[in-house]
This record gives sequence, C-alpha cells and structure tokens, in this order.
Amino acid sequence: MQNSPSKESLVYHDSHEQMSDSETDPFHHYGSTNVRSPGNSNDNLFSSTNTANSNYFTATSSSPTPYMGIGVGNRKDLRRRKKIDRIGSVRTIEESIRSADGQKPFFVALYDMLRDSYINILLLAMPVAYWSQRQGWSPSSVFLWNFTAMVPLAALLGAFTEEVAAHTNQTIGGLINATFGNAVEVVVAIQALLAGEIRVVQASMIGSIFSNLLLVLGCCFFFGGLKYKEQHFQSITATANMGMLCLSSIALVLPTPFANYYDLEDEDALGISRTAAIFLISMYIQLLIFQLKTHVDLFEDDEEEETEMSFFSACFGLVGVTTIIAKLSDYLVESIDGFCVQSGLSRTFVGLIILPIVGNAVEHATAVTVAMKDKMDLAMGVAVGSSVQISLFVAPLTVIIGWMVDKPMSFNFPHFEIILFTLSVIVVSIVVANSKSNWLEGSMLITTYLMIAVGFYYEKIQDSKPAEV
Repeated sequence: MQNSPSKESLVYHDSHEQMSDSETDPFHHYGSTNVRSPGNSNDNLFSSTNTANSNYFTATSSSPTPYMGIGVGNRKDLRRRKKIDRIGSVRTIEESIRSADGQKPFFVALYDMLRDSYINILLLAMPVAYWSQRQGWSPSSVFLWNFTAMVPLAALLGAFTEEVAAHTNQTIGGLINATFGNAVEVVVAIQALLAGEIRVVQASMIGSIFSNLLLVLGCCFFFGGLKYKEQHFQSITATANMGMLCLSSIALVLPTPFANYYDLEDEDALGISRTAAIFLISMYIQLLIFQLKTHVDLFEDDEEEETEMSFFSACFGLVGVTTIIAKLSDYLVESIDGFCVQSGLSRTFVGLIILPIVGNAVEHATAVTVAMKDKMDLAMGVAVGSSVQISLFVAPLTVIIGWMVDKPMSFNFPHFEIILFTLSVIVVSIVVANSKSNWLEGSMLITTYLMIAVGFYYEKIQDSKPAEV
C-alpha cells in the first residue's frame, strides 16, 4: 500500500510542481507565465488539472506525518529545502555549465554554496583569524576572529556532507549524516581535550544540549506561535527523543556519589563514566540500526536529492573544510584561557554559552524559519534530535577518546549543571507532552535558557584542569 505523503514531502512536491507539470501536463511553465503546448486544443485540461492538484493537496495535507528521524535526516531536509529553492531559481543558467554527466564543476558548485547564504561573507574572517594567531595578537582577538570564521565553515561542512551522502544509498548516506552531523562539536571538543581543557569540553557538551533543547526549540515555538495560534507535531518523535535524553541524564548522575567534580583523576568516577559511555554509544548504534535497517520504512524519503557536484569533488570539499576547521579550532582552544582572563568570563560560561554557537548558528536560524512555515516535525527533529546526537554520541565519544589518549575526561559534572540538565529535560518533556505548541510555551523555554545562562555567568567553580605530567 502506498503511504500518504507527509507534510514535509508536500513542501518538496510544491516547490517542484511547475517542473513536474511541464512533463505531464499540456502546459509548460516559464516563470509565472503559462504557455499552451502546440497541438493541444482542449480548453478544459488546465482547469481539470488544477482541480486535481487542488484535490490532491486537500486530501494529503491533513494526513498524519510519518515518524520523523531522530537527528539523522533532519539537517538533510533543511539543507535540501534551501538547495531546492536555489536550484529552481537558476536552473536555466546552471544547465548550460553542467558537464556531460550532469554535474557542475567543483568551483561553480562551491560558488553556488557560498552565495546560498549571506552569512558566508564571514568567511572573509579566515585569513584574519590565521594572521591573528601567527602574529601573536591578544587572546581575545584570536578567539573572536577564529570564532567568527568557524560559523560559516560549519554550514559549509554540512553542505558538503549532504553532497557526499547524496551519492550513496540511504543506509550509507544516513551513516555519513550521523557521523558528520556534529563534526564541528567533535573537532572542537577533541582539540580542547588534547589541550587538557576538560572543563571546557564538559561545558561545551552540556551547553550544546541546552542551546538546542531550550533556546532553539523555544524560538521555534515562539516565532511559529506568533504566526499560528497552535501548531502540531508528532508525539512519537517527541517521546522517543525525550526518552533518549532521560537515558543520557542517568549517565551524568552515576559518577556523582564517588567523587567531587574537580577530582578528575578519581578512578571510580572515570571507570563509571567510561562504562556509561560505552552503553550510550551502543544505544546510539541501536538507534541507527532502527532507523536505517529494521524500521527503514518509517524514515524513507521517496524524493531523490539532486546533486550539484561529483562524489570526488564533494569528498575533496569535505576533507578540505574539515582540515580548516581543525586548524582554526586549535587556535580557538589555545586562546580560551587568555580570553577568559581578559574578558572576566569563566571557562564554564565560554563552553556552555559561547562555543555552542559555532557549530549550529546557521541551522538554528533555518529551524526557526521552517517552524514559521508550520513545519514543526522538521523543526523538532533538528532542535531536539541534535540534543540526542550530542548526548548519545558526541559526549560519550569524548570520554572514549580521552580514555585512549590518557586524558581524564568523565561524566563527573558539577552537581549544579546536572540538576539544571535534568530539570530542563523534565520541563521540555512536559511542554511537548500534548504534541502541540504555542508562543507562550516557546517564551517559557527561552526564559529557562536565559535564566540558566545568567546562573552560569555567576557560577564560580574550582579549577578542574588536570595536572601536567
């Protein structure tokens, strides 16, 4: 039996309606003008076709949305919608420069990616970021310039990831998206871990979850609620996501009875954290198997994504951008201590509030945009699904990598942060329990995030950097 299309697929279908009509209907659409094809004399064809299309949308727009993926395919959907609009607007020009295999040259496709968003103008900060480090500028200058340059680089990394995934099958593509979906957070965390900034790594992990779970989701609810009195989303997705976050909160609570948060070398806390990390990564692998193998029919995307460059060009771009991010993140991490001294901010505040902006600023803005278009399942998947990926994959991965390089990274967080994390999960669970949202609930989540940010601004904790060997 053919499944009824979801709301998300209708958006894709609608954006390509003119293109598909030109192949099946007696009218070819050029811009906004309808031109009758020669040889067709039936005047009623156009009205009947429109009526059929109207009935199609009326019949399917109210159909239930299939179970949305938990953090694996949602970034893909966001970028595909942006790319669809761009491809459709310049299709005639681009067709003239495509190669024989239908792919555009690498630099032409790269130019299209760069002009896709005004935020890419921040890439001009890259040479300044490099120069600031080489010339020994103040730590604050080095931090701010590298921070600025990495925001658009994170968006480019996501775009190249989607291009690589589009050349593979659904299973391999899903794995690529799952692996590189939070690549910036992973790279920054590893650089900080190798530099011994354990507190920064811990804060950036929990800060990314706070940012996605409270700020981004709150903005989606608030700005979407300003346009629509009430919005709806899938309860199955929300329940599964919140269940995964509750599971990760257990891993944060387990080490607390055995050591203080600043006792990084405590063997009991390290052993429990490493064991919990293995369990969480195992749970994440099971989640991928559920999405990509055993229950793939719940997450199937019938629309074929159009690629803009060859597979090898996309891989080259992915490797190149990742290399640049790794280098700039190294400069960023090296400047954190000096930046904290000069600005008066704690490393906890930098990790919790500032660093999460680097990897997700562009996608966060896009999530709010689709929420204002009443696509709440997609917005929920990006906001809450990203939190699930960080809690089940990125955070445990840093613990495992710390174990491998003999760094005492653990889940032994300050009690204050664990309590706030648990309470935040409870608040969001209550808000999404009825599968409806409005602007007041969004305002509540944003207010929760701002209160937490103020609390961390004044938080004074003992230095927890490991002793040099």
